Amino acid sequence: MSAVLITGAARGFGRVLAQQFASQSFDLFLVVRSVESAAELQAELPQSHILIADITTDKYVEQLSGWLDDQVLDVVINNAGTGTKAPNLELTKASYLRKEFNSHCVGALNTVQGALSALKRSQTPTIVNISSRRGSMQMQAEGAAKGSGCSFSYRIGKASQNMLSLCLADELEDENFKVVSLHPGRLLTGMSATDAQMTPELAASRLINKIQHGQLPHRHFYNLETETELPW
Repeated sequence: MSAVLITGAARGFGRVLAQQFASQSFDLFLVVRSVESAAELQAELPQSHILIADITTDKYVEQLSGWLDDQVLDVVINNAGTGTKAPNLELTKASYLRKEFNSHCVGALNTVQGALSALKRSQTPTIVNISSRRGSMQMQAEGAAKGSGCSFSYRIGKASQNMLSLCLADELEDENFKVVSLHPGRLLTGMSATDAQMTPELAASRLINKIQHGQLPHRHFYNLETETELPW
């Protein structure tokens, strides 16, 4: 049985991923922030292992490592993230940038550090960082996000996470790791873009299929909706 860890599993895309991985008989390790979310997930997915933690804190790394103990972990999906409604300079606050850098980048870094030993026990260790097209520096330079309503902090948070993905690829690829930055598509979730049109169920199904068949491209920024590469 393959084992997968998902952060931000309480709602949205993370919740759907957990449901679909469970239906495929994966061994599930889910990270959520609240007792209430953990109770809901445990009732729905009774075979899953659930950790309540704040992924942005230093203590989380040791907490996660101890929780996983001698587990073999095949896949880590860094899905947890936040969003703010501050699409312009006037509305943007430094606290928004700190919050989103912490959730999108620091949280992903902490999760990989805490799960690293468990991943190294796998024959096919895979790290999937759930990013966004709005994290593409080249697309930003070309004006793709201009007028989109997407916040400064979200774009900056995802761009920093993309750099983390490349740093991880540099360090871990010689140990047979696969690292991919993934735009899951314009998903119809609580954080939907105005042009959203893809269901999280379809995106989750595609992602799981690619994981099962070893089709995620290492060291790529991949658009799951169009199944093409995005520019960094």
